[in-house]
Amino acid sequence: MAPDHAGWNLIATVDGIEIPIEIKAASVINPEAVARMVASIDKGRSSVARVAVGDLITVPAQQALRDAGWGWLDRRGHFVLRAKGVHIDADVPADERPTVGATLKLISGTAAISWAAALLLAPEDPPSMREVARRVSLSHSAIVAASKRLKAASLLRSDSRPLVPELFWALAEAWHPNSVALAHLPPARDVGSYGALGVNLEGDGPGWAVAGTVGAVAWGAPVVIGSAYPPDFYVPSAVELRQATLRLGEAPRFEDRACTVAVAPTPLVCARLFDRDSSEWGLWRFAHGLFAALDLARDRARGAEILADWNPKDFTRVW
Repeated sequence: MAPDHAGWNLIATVDGIEIPIEIKAASVINPEAVARMVASIDKGRSSVARVAVGDLITVPAQQALRDAGWGWLDRRGHFVLRAKGVHIDADVPADERPTVGATLKLISGTAAISWAAALLLAPEDPPSMREVARRVSLSHSAIVAASKRLKAASLLRSDSRPLVPELFWALAEAWHPNSVALAHLPPARDVGSYGALGVNLEGDGPGWAVAGTVGAVAWGAPVVIGSAYPPDFYVPSAVELRQATLRLGEAPRFEDRACTVAVAPTPLVCARLFDRDSSEWGLWRFAHGLFAALDLARDRARGAEILADWNPKDFTRVW
């Protein structure tokens, strides 16, 4: 270890090369945390290698660290060291501490995803667990168990409010909808077709919900796209997905898609549909902007850049 004034925390020896290393640590590291870490260092010490250490380092954060020339240790089991004459990129044994090391497993399954999403939808006034259980048609005990796991992972505050933005980025790591590229959109203003597909353009019940890039733009994200940009829909269940695939056909290539459809990772996505003031996409109804943000977070480069510049006016920013 180094003395406090040295500007580095330890020296590693790799193939006879001594490398002074400065370490910055956090529980969950996202792109904003990387920006703070990079801003905090003394750039005059160019001979010092920088390494970020976290219980969970998101994929966009890894890209940001790579761009900054930093290494990282994700305690779930991956180590990167970048220094003059040395480049290590390797899987390592995971840290099995009880509060970290398996965050992806902690946020998996409908109950955990639903509870995390419900908290992020109302971060200052969280709903009750019974209310969320009712809204997603799960048992109260399933939501209680999910909440206990999130608390154990230090992603909730003592009053059960979400730790922001850490919970968002942890949920983004577990947000993996399986999208199907379709050859056609539902026929314009074909009420019979909409009913058979469960699109629901007017009622209060669940239906097709636009998220993704089009959804983000409708909620004010700083992205310029045309009205022909293919929307990304979430549907309430596999039944609607099968009907959409049968009636509208799969696109031969993803690039040729008219739209995509995926079963929502949580019923909360399609349970409440929003009409956004958008002349380009006024025909469709939208998922809450949180779910569009989660879709963007899956894109390690472009999506992370959009999120960094997006300060929504109609809901609370949680990333």
